[in-house]
Amino acid sequence: MPTEAVLCRYFLRHIFVILFIFICLFSTVPASGSDDTAWRMREADDHFNRGQYLEALDDYQDVIEQAKTGEYQPKALMMSATIYGTFLKDHEAALKLYGQARQRYPGSVYEADAIFQTAMVQYDRARYKEASTLFGLYLEKFPKGSRKDVASFMRDASDNPPVERERKTRELAARQMKGASIRILVLERAAETRVSASSSLEIRNLSGGAVLQTITVPQEAKVRFEGGVLSVNGTAYPFSELLLTTDKGGQIRVNSVWYRGALRVSATDTGHLKAVNLVDMEEYLYGVVPREMPPNWPEEALKAQAVVSRTFASYQMTANATREYDISASTASQVYGGITAETERTRRAVDATKGRILTFNGRPALTYFHANSGGMTEDARNVWRVAIPYLQSVTDDYSARAPGAAWTSFLSFDQIRDAMSRNGLKVGKISDIETATLSPSGRAVRMKITHSSGTTVVGGNEFRTMTDPALIKSTLFKAERNGQGIRFEGRGSGHGVGLSQWGARIMAEGGSPFREILLHYYRGLELN
Repeated sequence: MPTEAVLCRYFLRHIFVILFIFICLFSTVPASGSDDTAWRMREADDHFNRGQYLEALDDYQDVIEQAKTGEYQPKALMMSATIYGTFLKDHEAALKLYGQARQRYPGSVYEADAIFQTAMVQYDRARYKEASTLFGLYLEKFPKGSRKDVASFMRDASDNPPVERERKTRELAARQMKGASIRILVLERAAETRVSASSSLEIRNLSGGAVLQTITVPQEAKVRFEGGVLSVNGTAYPFSELLLTTDKGGQIRVNSVWYRGALRVSATDTGHLKAVNLVDMEEYLYGVVPREMPPNWPEEALKAQAVVSRTFASYQMTANATREYDISASTASQVYGGITAETERTRRAVDATKGRILTFNGRPALTYFHANSGGMTEDARNVWRVAIPYLQSVTDDYSARAPGAAWTSFLSFDQIRDAMSRNGLKVGKISDIETATLSPSGRAVRMKITHSSGTTVVGGNEFRTMTDPALIKSTLFKAERNGQGIRFEGRGSGHGVGLSQWGARIMAEGGSPFREILLHYYRGLELN
């Protein structure tokens, strides 16, 4: 009988094989819908690849609503279901979407995938009888299906489910993983990278073994990918990945930024390099908190930010366990500046909250945060159309009192059109822009753009980030026509979901401890 560990590997491996196949197909499907739909699908894929799962779901939902024919709609439906089931652990939402795929596309590869994935979800929920029936249904309806061997294997596993001891062993292993290094993408799409260290730098094959090369201070390692292999200072190695380490306590510099821990350098399918920093969670946070919140802010606000960032990173580690990295060093995740960014005050805030995270049903929460709510935080469903119980709208008078909370700006129609074009969305000559949908908190949920080629509707937060987020600071605005452009009058900064950093500062200045700050913005979570 297959062990629980083997089954877990099968489960995770095949989910990501399916996702990889879907994403590859996205880029080769002929455009069967509008240019807007093709652009939206690319945006969804990009968000997914960066681990921005809520943003990806929002885009896939737009594709489902817009695409009337062709391959875009069923693939967006399947990707949405898999994100719900795999990354958000919302099994009911996943099963509902898989059910829709089975009804809409009978006899197709999408029905086959939906049956198989539904069976996988039921197995993951320990509903082995239902899983066995579904794997059997897959084999009956699709005897030559691409996953027939796995379905047969999993049907046997469902008929002989793991005993409680094996399940507890798996849970213990998962808890032990919490102490593992976090993997941060610090470099991508590079032709070469230069690496040096504070002590001797050792180059190894990622799978272990003897040291391939040692770089002594003050020399540096110039890593390139040439002729299908990686090279270091001109010496080629028959590997696509290398591990660069220093003596215990040593530091590594990648280009101009210093990092703790080790570095994994690998080649991509396009022949470029990417580098992933492997580092302890707390040391990672040393380089995050000062990049996400000014180090001179009140101590309790810094502690709150440390807990939020640790929780967000822990969530990403769990969600991305089978991917090449857990989180990126950019605003696509949370900004990480390595040792170069560290300060004494922010290190103390991290140390004072060591290991503490916010949880929901025993799991790390998805703790989004932003600069200033403008007086009311936003419900996640109004930004990304995904209901997250603890990311609801709450009154936030603290943020409304922050300096610069109110703002005004102007963008011409030509500026907006050019910005959209730079981001891949082609529209005609714009004649008007208006807010199509408002959320209960007063934010723009959807923006309607009228132009010479028709009408385009985009999300409010998407509109903000595509045009100029430095000018349109939030979606809490009123938009009025002013000549050949739009005048925006708004409050706050950022998407408005989760913790407001300015609100945290003002609460801390008023004497609120970090626990009170956190539980004000994240309702229903536990601080562990």
